[in-house]
Amino acid sequence: MRLFSSKINDGARFPAPAIPEARLSRAAPPASGAASLVDETVTEAFNQACLLGELRAAADLLAMRVSWHERRSYPDDNARRADQIALRRMQGELERRHIMKGVAVR
Repeated sequence: MRLFSSKINDGARFPAPAIPEARLSRAAPPASGAASLVDETVTEAFNQACLLGELRAAADLLAMRVSWHERRSYPDDNARRADQIALRRMQGELERRHIMKGVAVR
């Protein structure tokens, strides 16, 4: 089999591929300031509690996020829906951890 190749000058520069704005905003949604930083920190603490098997602490952190979600005002429906999806994922992870540990969900 013969290989095919072509030589490109060392000075050739290719432009970076363009990413459509809609796809970029979905991949990295804009942060809404301090509230998102606190949410991310609580979510990370929740994940750590789940990994360590501290399900009671994880349930408390989830309850805290749920109560914040109910009281918070959102700039649009997409932000509210994204937060609801994150909370449902956290709830599912907590239920999965309860099942793995063989403990009844409270």
